[in-house]
Amino acid sequence: MGKINLSYLAPLTVFIFAVFSGFIIHQATWFNVDKHFSLLAESFLHNDLFLSPNNLPNGDFVDFFGKQYLFFGPIPSILLMPFVFIWGKNFPQITLSITSLVIVYLSIFLLCRKLQFTKIDAFWLANFFVFGTVLYFVGLVNISAYVVQTIGTAFVVLALLEYFTKRRWFVIGLLIAAAGATRITLFGMTVFFLFEIIRLRQKLHLGRSFIFLLIPIFFSVSMLGLYNFRRFHSVSDTGYTRNVTVLDKNYLNNQEGFFSLKHIPANLYVLLLMPPEPVLKDGVQFVLKFPYLKVNHLGMAILFTSPLFLYLLKARKAPYTMPAIIGIIVLLIPSLVYFGIGISQFGYRYSLDFLPLLFLLLATSFKNGLPVFAKILITFGIIFDVFYMSNIWGTYPLLSFFDYLR
Repeated sequence: MGKINLSYLAPLTVFIFAVFSGFIIHQATWFNVDKHFSLLAESFLHNDLFLSPNNLPNGDFVDFFGKQYLFFGPIPSILLMPFVFIWGKNFPQITLSITSLVIVYLSIFLLCRKLQFTKIDAFWLANFFVFGTVLYFVGLVNISAYVVQTIGTAFVVLALLEYFTKRRWFVIGLLIAAAGATRITLFGMTVFFLFEIIRLRQKLHLGRSFIFLLIPIFFSVSMLGLYNFRRFHSVSDTGYTRNVTVLDKNYLNNQEGFFSLKHIPANLYVLLLMPPEPVLKDGVQFVLKFPYLKVNHLGMAILFTSPLFLYLLKARKAPYTMPAIIGIIVLLIPSLVYFGIGISQFGYRYSLDFLPLLFLLLATSFKNGLPVFAKILITFGIIFDVFYMSNIWGTYPLLSFFDYLR
C-alpha cells in the first residue's frame, strides 16, 4: 500500500505546484477585469440584447446604430444570469473559467480511465491537459475572449466523455450545441461525431443516431440565427467584423481581410514554429541573462507550450483516428484564415478548438502506459508554462510570489 501511495507523489506534487502557481498568476493579472458576460447577463434579465450604455466595457463589443452588442456567443451570459440576478452585474465572470478548468480536469481523468489508462497515468494526463497546455493560461486570465474558449473546451471534453461512456447522441448534440453557442467555430466538432456514427453504422440505428445528434445542433444554430437577426438584421452576422477594438486600433492585418487565405502562413508559423526569444544582456554582442527566454505576445508553437505532443510521432491507428484528423482539419481552418493571430496570448490559443481531438490521437501513443520520459515532458512543460505565462506582459510573478499572497 505504501508503495502505491508513493507512486502518486510525483503527479500530486506537479498538481499542487500548478494550482499554487495558477493562483499567483491569477493574482498577478488583476489589472484585467473584463465583465462583458456579466453585463450582458444583466441585460438579458431586463429583456434586452444590448449592453447598457452606462456600463460599457473598454472594448470587444459592437456598436450598431447607437446600440452596443457582444459578438461572443450568448451561453456564458445565460449561465451567469442566476448569479447576476442574486449578486448583481459585478459577479466575476472568471468563475465560469475556473469552474470549466475543474470540469475539464475531472472529465479528462474519467476519459483516460475509459481509454484503459491506470489511475496514476490518468492523473498525469489530466495534469497535462489542464496545466500543460494553453488551456491553463486562457482559463486563468479574465479576458472575455479567453472565457468563451475555456467554457467551449469544457463542453467539447464533456461531449467526448459522453461518447466514450454512455454514448447518448442527444446529450452529445446538446453539448456541441452549447459549445457552438459559446464559440461558433466549435460547431465543427459535429463532423467528428457524424463520421463516428457512419463508422459504427452496423452497431447503431443510423437515421435515429443522426437525428438525435443533429436536432439540438440545428436548434442552436437556428436560435443563434434569430439572435443575430434581432441584433444585426442578418442571421449570419455575428458582429465579429464590427469589433470596435479592431476598428479603432486598426490592427492592420484586417486590411488583408478578416478571413483570407493570406493569413494561413502566419497562423501556421505561430502554431507550429514560433519559438521563445532570448533575453540579451545590454552592452555585449550576444550574452543571455536571466531569465534567459521571453515569449512573444503573438504566440508560441505548440511543442514549446506542450512538449508531450512530441509523442504524436508514435501515435497508433485507432478506430477513431481518421474522424479525429478530419475533425481537427475542419476546426483548424477558421483559425488559419482569420486575421487575428491572437494578440496577448501564451502559445497559440486557437489550438483549443481542436485540442481535445489532438489529445485523443496523442493517447494512442501510450498503449503500454506512460513512460518515464513522457512524465518528464509533462513536468517540464508545466514548469515552463507557469513560469513564462505572464511574460507576455513583461512580468514573472513566480519570482516575487510573496507579493501576490498579501
